[in-house]
Amino acid sequence: MNRENFIRGISILFKTEWTALKLAVDMQWGGHDSEDKRDWLINVIAEYFDKNGKGTDVDDLETILNQIMSDEFNTLLEDDSAYQISQDLIKMYNECKSSTMEEDEKMDIDNSTTPSKLSNRPIIDDDGFTLVTRRK
Repeated sequence: MNRENFIRGISILFKTEWTALKLAVDMQWGGHDSEDKRDWLINVIAEYFDKNGKGTDVDDLETILNQIMSDEFNTLLEDDSAYQISQDLIKMYNECKSSTMEEDEKMDIDNSTTPSKLSNRPIIDDDGFTLVTRRK
């Protein structure tokens, strides 16, 4: 799992895409430390995914987001934005998880070309002649 990319994604989602949270922070509905509360929320969500991983439930995540918006920003969401954001978070998590697996697979393939395998290959010089070596 590429945690840095996931946290960066949460940050972008919360700072630019989630209109309700952006408005709550811009209007300081959470007080003068609204930006700090948003940043804290980013970490809370990242830690929640660390604990639950692929077992994260969209409804549980929606409940957490609604509760934090209510408690920290005095905002009662009457739209389904917390649910939409929850879906986006789960999708983003799964994408970060699978892209890391692909990178691991690529590394395994790259690591399979070990020096011992390379030494079994013939050495060909610029003129096209193959270097003959003694077997040990």
